[in-house]
Amino acid sequence: MPDSNLPNSDTALLNVLKIMEPLVSWLLKSGVGYSEFSHALKSVFYREAEKELEYLQQKKTDSSISLLSGLNRREVSTFKQRSSEQAHHNHSPPSPSVPARIVTLWIQKNWHKQIAFSGQDISFENLAKEVSQDKHPRAMLLELQRLGLVTELANTVILHTESFTPSNSLYDSQVLLSQSAFDHLCCGIANIFITKNEYLEQSLRADELTEESIRELREYGTQLWQEYAQKMLSKAVECSQQDEGKVDACHRFSLGIYQYDENIDIKKK
Repeated sequence: MPDSNLPNSDTALLNVLKIMEPLVSWLLKSGVGYSEFSHALKSVFYREAEKELEYLQQKKTDSSISLLSGLNRREVSTFKQRSSEQAHHNHSPPSPSVPARIVTLWIQKNWHKQIAFSGQDISFENLAKEVSQDKHPRAMLLELQRLGLVTELANTVILHTESFTPSNSLYDSQVLLSQSAFDHLCCGIANIFITKNEYLEQSLRADELTEESIRELREYGTQLWQEYAQKMLSKAVECSQQDEGKVDACHRFSLGIYQYDENIDIKKK
């Protein structure tokens, strides 16, 4: 069956899964696995189901939210019992990942930064078993090593506490990326489902290019954006100054640009 003839739900799922590929890569690079992510995702489905029912002007009953979101009624009831502020703004954080729980427990026990992997009461093996009986201690150690949280030398595991707290630059970069991706998706989804072409959402693509051409296009794109961004910033400052103090000055505006390139398999074309 051609993709264009798939039911809307199947088409949406296929396209969202495509978007999820880099997001899952982001999560895995940050030590977040499927179980932690799926647990955190439930509150997102709950809140978005509420928003969709409001948009459809339908009652937000446990049954309607459960039917729309796919959450069971017990889960819906749990979310609904929370205060309005908590449910809509400060939903509970996801359960800590296994690597985070291991490091947290290690620090709480006030153990030395260097401990044996096994063979002693104070060992990584015993620590890992306290956190999870489902995962092998060696597998958990390899995951911590991948994240740069520990190093293993012979039978000794060394904790890098400085690596457990992300740098401000890394944190800020992720916040900016999430906000940009959020705005981009919101404008595209609004164009599809709410008002056609209400927001600017366009892109240019070219293929069969050499590395030299890619470098040239990168430099040219950066140059154009710097010129364009300066003009937009001047206009935004002008609008902000003229709207200062107005009662209805309660909107925000974002406009961005991105550039990406990758190798492609010409044989598959």
